[in-house]
Amino acid sequence: MWKEELPMNCPPESAEEMKISAYRILKEEEPQESDFLPYIHLYPNNSRYKSLCEAFALSFFDSIQNAKAAWKKASKRGKVIGGYIGKIQIEPSDGKNNLNKKTGHISTWLYNTRANNLFECTDINPINGN
Repeated sequence: MWKEELPMNCPPESAEEMKISAYRILKEEEPQESDFLPYIHLYPNNSRYKSLCEAFALSFFDSIQNAKAAWKKASKRGKVIGGYIGKIQIEPSDGKNNLNKKTGHISTWLYNTRANNLFECTDINPINGN
């Protein structure tokens, strides 16, 4: 059912299928499949992630403002997470999603029926720190 072998009780019961426009922080202006890897693949040697449900999800945001806020927060910690934000469409057939209404962060666990992790991006804009 899932694209990844997930920890027990993952995704959480609160996760649901959604049809929503979302925003993803990208490394470059031209999206690559590597822009759509969950933390478990980005940091395979981090043992904490092996049992952390969110590490198996893709991260999106419900608005460009919330994506920029996350980028700024990461930048203040010295993390470079990308230079662009692209708009994508999440469909119910993609998987289950959990929206944090406070931060606008969307965790998406993909179904194994999805061919790959790459989402088509539109409205790709550079992040200029503003």
